[in-house]
Amino acid sequence: MEEIKKIGIVGCGSIAEIAHLPSIAKCEQVKLEALCDVDSDRAESLAKKWDAAKWYHDYRDMFSETDLDAVIIATPNNFHRNQVVAAAKAGVDVLVEKPMAGTNREAWEMVEACKKAKVKLMVGCDRRYWIHNQWAKELIEAGVIGELLMSRSCLHEHWYLYQNHVAKTGFRLDAAMTGGAALNDTGAHAIDLLVWLNGSRVKRVVGVAKRLAMPESYTKNDDTALMMLELENGAFGTVSCNRFSPAVNQNTELCGTEGTIFTCTDATNPFQTWPMAVYTNKEYSLHTLPQVLKNYRWPELFWVEDIQNESVRKRWVPICPPRHPNNYERMLDHFLDCITNNKQPLTSGEDGARAVEVMCAVLKSQESGRWVDLPLEEEIVPKYYKPLPLEE
Repeated sequence: MEEIKKIGIVGCGSIAEIAHLPSIAKCEQVKLEALCDVDSDRAESLAKKWDAAKWYHDYRDMFSETDLDAVIIATPNNFHRNQVVAAAKAGVDVLVEKPMAGTNREAWEMVEACKKAKVKLMVGCDRRYWIHNQWAKELIEAGVIGELLMSRSCLHEHWYLYQNHVAKTGFRLDAAMTGGAALNDTGAHAIDLLVWLNGSRVKRVVGVAKRLAMPESYTKNDDTALMMLELENGAFGTVSCNRFSPAVNQNTELCGTEGTIFTCTDATNPFQTWPMAVYTNKEYSLHTLPQVLKNYRWPELFWVEDIQNESVRKRWVPICPPRHPNNYERMLDHFLDCITNNKQPLTSGEDGARAVEVMCAVLKSQESGRWVDLPLEEEIVPKYYKPLPLEE
């Protein structure tokens, strides 16, 4: 029988309650050992609700007093570096929420600390774990849409949608703790997904991140971010994020020389009624059609007419993937598999650090009005961000 892993969570806010704790409760391979939050009452309350063996006010006490196999770090951005380093020193494998860090230097310090301690470091960029995004990756790698040369990813949503209905604290509004919003909170998802689907690192970046819609009395964080990425393989991508759109718009468009793929995860709309759609100009029969398209392609007319044709007619194929298991459940399963079988995480610490570099490069580009080459040579600190000192 597979050994049950003991897991803890640092940070008992909204993402822990609506995503991580329910995923742990459904997983037979893991036991919730401890919860930690600066709000002791909340930590104690959630420990009782989710049957955690222990709860703590200080993460350092949790790591020193509890025998953990793994931990999920779900705290505000400026705490990530110190908490990940502390977990690494305690020999605990780490899943840290996005954005991984507030600056590029913080992110790479986390990577190095985990490498030195020989523990796993995984970043919670959960969009990679939606099954249809993984299908899109498979189809791209199989050449179904030819050479991927141009792509875009967007995530537009209003502050109030999360802050007024889900959030337990106001930390996302505090630029000193987060360093940004449209750029690094929503951008963390859009950047990571686009770069992964392209299968190439970012070579250079040009972009802006500004507060255009929200009053400074509400937040000093940016609410609008736009960027263009040139990848090392010669392809180009664009990312747009905002925190003022009252209706959520999330989609990814992947344009290849032989076809196009659309995916979305957060919401659909009248112009995008399916979570995934694929068009390919390649010649396929029913026997050679990629499995994903074969499984989800329904005939337009009579099914007999559909199978009589030697070649499959070229058309958009709409795909509605299953919602369960969801992205967080699949992400937890993957994290545990990496720990148990010594695998490299799909969303590795290095991936997370490179995404932070893209975000920081946008800030540098905004100042200079020019393209910025990656990797960065210097640390870029967002204007209002206040990094915590590195604890020894």
